[in-house]
Amino acid sequence: MLLAGQNLLIDKFQYHTSRPLASRVAGRSHLEGLRLKDMEGYLPHHLEISGSQENQRFSGVRDEAVLAIHQGSGGLLRKAHS
Repeated sequence: MLLAGQNLLIDKFQYHTSRPLASRVAGRSHLEGLRLKDMEGYLPHHLEISGSQENQRFSGVRDEAVLAIHQGSGGLLRKAHS
């Protein structure tokens, strides 16, 4: 069985009622957010997929916009889309 969830899932395993399930977890992994360099490639790619034209992207403030999105989302793709 594979369990996937946000950071709160690990916290919920600490509850007394969750201990039987938590004791059966054989491995855990944590995905890190994207680095700024990766976000710089990710955002234009997804804007292109959405039909955005090159001259519409970020209106000349591309570097600042990518940095703000990266900082605001912590590199997490789900938050970068919001």
